[in-house]
Amino acid sequence: MVKKDDIRDRLFKVTSDFKVSSDFKVISDFNESQRDEKESQFFEKREHLRKNVSIFGIFETVNEQFRVSTKNVSMGGVLIDSETHLSLYEDLNMTFIDSKFNGHVRTKGKVIRIDSDGVGIQFDKVIPVMSSL
Repeated sequence: MVKKDDIRDRLFKVTSDFKVSSDFKVISDFNESQRDEKESQFFEKREHLRKNVSIFGIFETVNEQFRVSTKNVSMGGVLIDSETHLSLYEDLNMTFIDSKFNGHVRTKGKVIRIDSDGVGIQFDKVIPVMSSL
């Protein structure tokens, strides 16, 4: 039978032999490479450059209509803050009003993401005028 003191002594010997700074560097380097890999996978999914622009929009679902400004826009979609309950993959009609549009832009889209950052909506068709904002 192994005594607790023997186990403690062996653990102390093993742990005292660690080179703390180099071991932590290896762990840190590994974590950094994992984070970089995840970030690159995330960004590769985006087809269009996002711009942090606030544009007034009127959003319509089957059941309701609400008004909110965008947090960011791209030719492929928008991110909004919405207190309105929206469901993932819910269809929306949208009208954006901005002086740079010479009027307004109407489009359709679908909710593709809901998280603490807001609600991500993908346009049914690319809207090139959004890139000029």
